[in-house]
Amino acid sequence: MTTTYTPAEVFPPGEYLRDELNERGWTATEFAEIIGRPLQAVSEILNGKKEITTETACSFSEALGTTPELWLNLQRAYRLHRLRSTSAQDQPSPVARRARLREAIPLAEVRSRGWIPQTDDLDVTEAAVCELLEINSLDEDPEFALAARRSNSADPISIEQSAWLGRVRRVAEGQTVADFAVNALKQLAQRLPRMLKDGPGEVAKLPRLFGDCGVCLVFAQGLRGGKLDGAVTFLADGRPAIGLTTRGDRFDSLLYTLLHECAHLTLGHITPKDGAILDDDLRALRDDPAELDPKEVEADEQASMWLFPSGFKIESSSVSAILEASSRYEVHPSVVVGHVQYETQNWSRHRNRIPKVRPELQDAGLLS
Repeated sequence: MTTTYTPAEVFPPGEYLRDELNERGWTATEFAEIIGRPLQAVSEILNGKKEITTETACSFSEALGTTPELWLNLQRAYRLHRLRSTSAQDQPSPVARRARLREAIPLAEVRSRGWIPQTDDLDVTEAAVCELLEINSLDEDPEFALAARRSNSADPISIEQSAWLGRVRRVAEGQTVADFAVNALKQLAQRLPRMLKDGPGEVAKLPRLFGDCGVCLVFAQGLRGGKLDGAVTFLADGRPAIGLTTRGDRFDSLLYTLLHECAHLTLGHITPKDGAILDDDLRALRDDPAELDPKEVEADEQASMWLFPSGFKIESSSVSAILEASSRYEVHPSVVVGHVQYETQNWSRHRNRIPKVRPELQDAGLLS
């Protein structure tokens, strides 16, 4: 008599019960009498119309010399088989669709940012996610993310990065800018440190100034785990766009990242066919430039040149020396502080002299 059974194919448990009864020469009526259950209940199990419960499995095991687990496992396997067969034939279940959405983007955080609608309607949500990622269905990958190049290009583009970049592109598409003029962008980047020497108060003017050069400028706070400072990309219509995450909420970092992205554009590191360049923590990347793409090093050097045209020099890291250097270079003191912090690797030194930038952007309605 069999005490364990692993089916090669999945059949209703009633078929196995019928085999057991035939082996013993028992009728359904006799078996119903043995286990003390109505004949109708036994007949329904034999015909696959009734499932085997825990109590029934215990009765079967006592009558047939098997274990209750055998019958429960047979019933569970058959139920899973039917559910999988139904799912394979029909459209994906709501459970599968909700899981797929979270594989495509960090859904909860993107919703909380207002980047897609707050709704339980899966059709509306899927359509909004596809629009954000510029795809026709969730089975596709966003092409702009696949084409993206980063300093850590060995790592795959994360869903946080592609969702953020999708948001930057959607906001940029709504901006009206002049025709792209690379020389005008070079001149603006060269003047920018001096234009912002008074601090974050002038940041709200930047989208208009970049728009005059033909560049869409978007401030979109990074998603958790996104690990990005900024990006440069070309939209479907060929317009360039720069996105900044405001990571760290530091004015000096925002300015440096913006200049770094300007360098990518002015140096010709990206074209409309390239998709995007995503830049990670730019300060950390400068610790080991030998590991970087040469274009990242070139962009880094150009950004530093725009900040400090004659090279950075300072007598000490005292407050008076910082103020003297900021006056000499005509930049905000936080720019000098940031450079001193990087050189000394003391990121807390004079931290109180680095203003936050998000409040200004939020007040101006510029931060997504």
